[in-house]
Amino acid sequence: MKNSNIIPQCIEAYKRNIAGYGIALEYLPGENDATAIDDWNRAEKFLETCNLEDSPEEIIGMLIEDLESCGMADVEVAWPQGSEYPTIYRMKPQYIRCTTESNVSTIKRKRRIKSTKKIEEFSQNIYARRYAMKRGQSVVWFRLFGTEGEDNQIIPLRFGNDGPYGEPRWFGNTPGVVGSREAEELNVSYFSNGRMLSMILTVTNGRLTKQSMELLKNVKGSQSQGGILYLEAKGEETGGPLDEKVEKVAIKLDKLNDLLQQDALFLDYGKEKKADILSSFRLPPILVGQSSDYNRATAQAALRFAEEQIFEPYRKWIMDEIFNKRLFPTIGIFRVKATLRGPRIIDPEDRKQLLDFIADRGIMLVRDLIPIAEEVLDTTVDESKYTEEYLDTPIVQMINSQPALMTKDSDTDDIQDQVAMIAKRLLRQSDQEAGIHV
Repeated sequence: MKNSNIIPQCIEAYKRNIAGYGIALEYLPGENDATAIDDWNRAEKFLETCNLEDSPEEIIGMLIEDLESCGMADVEVAWPQGSEYPTIYRMKPQYIRCTTESNVSTIKRKRRIKSTKKIEEFSQNIYARRYAMKRGQSVVWFRLFGTEGEDNQIIPLRFGNDGPYGEPRWFGNTPGVVGSREAEELNVSYFSNGRMLSMILTVTNGRLTKQSMELLKNVKGSQSQGGILYLEAKGEETGGPLDEKVEKVAIKLDKLNDLLQQDALFLDYGKEKKADILSSFRLPPILVGQSSDYNRATAQAALRFAEEQIFEPYRKWIMDEIFNKRLFPTIGIFRVKATLRGPRIIDPEDRKQLLDFIADRGIMLVRDLIPIAEEVLDTTVDESKYTEEYLDTPIVQMINSQPALMTKDSDTDDIQDQVAMIAKRLLRQSDQEAGIHV
């Protein structure tokens, strides 16, 4: 993975977009504060104390990196003596080994039945592996989470069904990853050694001088570009003691190949391999900084596709596998689930049509503008400063009585920005009337 010039960016995009917005709690359908506040408080306390060094978001991010790097990730679940809640750790994949599925084990799980909302316990027999963490000569054994035994428990996460160790989603592009690396190293060698063809040098009836041999050893690299090579050869003596006749010397250079390597060789090959890797991750190029031809509409469409097709299902899968189906039921939490937050991606045209619709029909009130203003202006508005009568005034009524509110700035085209500006003006005006400054 580290030899690739695109996989690390893809993995970082996964980590940032999947786990980068934090963890939230939600009531299951039919539950609320009246029926499940105790579960909510217990879940909140567990998430805050499950690891005192790394937050759950950070652990999830490390697990995503492991999964996308090598196709496997493991969570250690340890129960400190006297603790009400377990502690979870990320286990480095390079240290994990496992046995075959040779032993029949019984797993017991509690589930909340949707139709009756009752908690029932179920058990099943499965063929389970044992896991070991091997570091040097030290070996620590683990059992599959939910099975009986004395060892610490492990929650294994895997991609693929061909073997116990998993395989990354880009596994089929491994030759391309290796080839791209070799191509880049070849280009580096080219710039280091210069544009010289492989040749054979033949000296007839003589030999090169020692100085010429030394010169030939240095005829490569950028230092030799544009220079002149002067070779000196000594001919063989053919005469007697009184005859200093020397054979005529000939120096000949013959090409061993006719290929002159071009600048940035395999550049197109590298681009194609990057496209293949992006395809295996199903990522739009904009998320890894590979494209500059996006406008606002196409960028929104690309982000929406990635969110709906990749990140949102991934969030649900990994939180269910670790918390909602395993850890939460083990500590008696059945009416609350943990989720990973995502970005708010709203089509500007859809927002405009909706705002126009509800504003024109008098549905939108002054208080409805406050969340929009808080989001755009990145501030918090204290609603207690305003009267309930003022906050419940329809926007249409305010605009009809005060046309100046609709004065449009020439450089503001976005409907959300316009609404935020109107909200700011309304709030400022109300504060002035009340003698309060925001």
